[in-house]
Amino acid sequence: MKFASSLSSVVFVSILVWMNNAVVNGEVVELTDDNFEHQTQASTGQTTGKWFVKFYAPWCGHCVSLAPTWEDLAAKVAEENPADGIVIAKVDVTQNSDIAKRFQIQGFPTLKYLADRKMYKYSGGRNLDELHAFVTDGYKETGVLEDIPAPPSWLQMKLKALDDNSWIKTTMADFDDILNFRKNAAAVMLGMGFVFGVLIGLILGMSMASSSSGGSAAKSKKE
Repeated sequence: MKFASSLSSVVFVSILVWMNNAVVNGEVVELTDDNFEHQTQASTGQTTGKWFVKFYAPWCGHCVSLAPTWEDLAAKVAEENPADGIVIAKVDVTQNSDIAKRFQIQGFPTLKYLADRKMYKYSGGRNLDELHAFVTDGYKETGVLEDIPAPPSWLQMKLKALDDNSWIKTTMADFDDILNFRKNAAAVMLGMGFVFGVLIGLILGMSMASSSSGGSAAKSKKE
């Protein structure tokens, strides 16, 4: 227990140090399915700071236009608000479908601010001044308050890991091929059995008819 507690503390401190470096350096942090909850702690208290997250798709023209401003916002926050713990981040939803499903992302770019253990959707202008005003204090007045969706459960994560496992996918594909082959083979065998049965029936029928006619002819000769 002590080891686990110490390890958790080390991990938590490492996150804080890493986050602080990102803020100080004015960098936009890349979030993924694997690190989103671990970094933001969206559903567990947000003790790692306030996260302004851009959910985007690389092919989206509006997302491409916003990218330079997003970088400038990270730099501006680092320069003017270094003590506020504001982190500017982004998520490529085309590569991180779990996050997209969790936050029900349907349009691009979608901007959400995780602050004060709450989540606010941004719907204002996309210029640097308005974005900066929002993350510093404006979200309390203009942000659309939303519920923070729960992260995937342990079981869901394990099932996804199994689904993503290439060996398992290959094995299941082979298993499906075997089943399909057996189904096809069974259908062929059934068809062949039906044809064989019909032929046997015809042969027996003809044989019995021949025997019957032969017996009738012999009987007629005796008479």
